[in-house]
Amino acid sequence: MTPKLICRASDLVTSREEVCRGFLGQAQAKSQKATPYVKEAQELWSHLQKISHPDQLFDAMPLRTLATAMGFSDKAQGYFSDVELREAIKPVLGLIAKSDQADFRTEILYRFLLTRGDTLGGAMRNLTGESGPTKFIAAVVKALKEREMKSTFFHGKTSEEKIKGIAWDQRAVFFDYKPKLIDKNVDVILLNNPLPPDARPEFLEDKTLYLACGELKGGIDPAGADEHWKTAGSALERIRDRFGRLCPKLFFAASAIEQAMAKEIFAQLKTGKLAHAANLTVESQLEDLTRWLISL
Repeated sequence: MTPKLICRASDLVTSREEVCRGFLGQAQAKSQKATPYVKEAQELWSHLQKISHPDQLFDAMPLRTLATAMGFSDKAQGYFSDVELREAIKPVLGLIAKSDQADFRTEILYRFLLTRGDTLGGAMRNLTGESGPTKFIAAVVKALKEREMKSTFFHGKTSEEKIKGIAWDQRAVFFDYKPKLIDKNVDVILLNNPLPPDARPEFLEDKTLYLACGELKGGIDPAGADEHWKTAGSALERIRDRFGRLCPKLFFAASAIEQAMAKEIFAQLKTGKLAHAANLTVESQLEDLTRWLISL
């Protein structure tokens, strides 16, 4: 039985307008996140103007800034002490000193921008990956408020702002957890919750408490839509295999859904392989999905 708002496969397809709106949002976010990196590059250039030879670089600027220009990401730098990092970047500096570049300062600036561009790309991928869960969690909170249901929030250990779960009545929904019985991260897990939230590690291993599991994909790029669907499909199939006859209801929601992909999702809805699905760019579908979830 398909959700009431999805009468045909085309209802799931992301419109061109939403794709454009999504790309516009990404461009605006990228521009904002790029600002501190541009400032860093300007500061680097200021340091470079004060020297006349690569041998002076270590004394002219912070070691970690120089390491970035030599291709060491922030993550990579975390594995080195200052002494180790200094020795590690000397060979690259040697190559620059021997190069035919008329202005080594420009080359160092370009190298810095290349590394920071990669950093910015990683930050944007993380932001895109988090957009689906963020939108979904907001919809769950809205649905609970509409029903005037008292709820409790709990957060991850590393970030007090990131919501990791919501408990209400005899239910609890968890976001991005890796139960041992599944052995892979699951975007959404809904449990029959007879225990307090601080006992969650224990009851996430109890198959009999599972009511629903879902996969969320927030990326808007149509080119990556099919790959996201395949990844989500594999994750959901793993849950089916692990649970067998006790398999919870399964659902899928994404921002980028193409025509061929929509047909496959719709077919699984009709056969019951999927209990629910939604396009995250269609507010009514997202609301229908979250209302269904909290009603289980």
